[in-house]
Amino acid sequence: PGGMLTYAELDQYTDRLAARLRQKGVRKESMVGVLAERSPEMVVSVLAVLKAGGAYVPLDPEYPEDRLSYMLDDCGACLLLAQPGLSVTGFSGETLEVSLSALTSEAETGAVSDEADADSLAYIIYTSGSTG
Repeated sequence: PGGMLTYAELDQYTDRLAARLRQKGVRKESMVGVLAERSPEMVVSVLAVLKAGGAYVPLDPEYPEDRLSYMLDDCGACLLLAQPGLSVTGFSGETLEVSLSALTSEAETGAVSDEADADSLAYIIYTSGSTG
């Protein structure tokens, strides 16, 4: 699946990744970094974090390494989801590479039970501070 996903594929991939995130300890309001360029992997990662009950922290691969490290440390991220070939050298937690080809080969997991509720944190966004 190049740059397109059907809704069914999106649901299957996010369920598989959310199940893996739960196995890694992601629960309600766990911070999970998402290091990815705009891509199907980025969408799958964000939705899987939310399905697992966590809160995602979007990380731009164009940012300097020390900025990415600071963001992950500052928010207390327990895990980093990264597109193949991307990483944050200074991150002390676990990095999990997210690729659609790997998710395709994983066994069906079914839907992940709800962990978060309407009052749960969904994401944390760091800004440059220059936008007001």
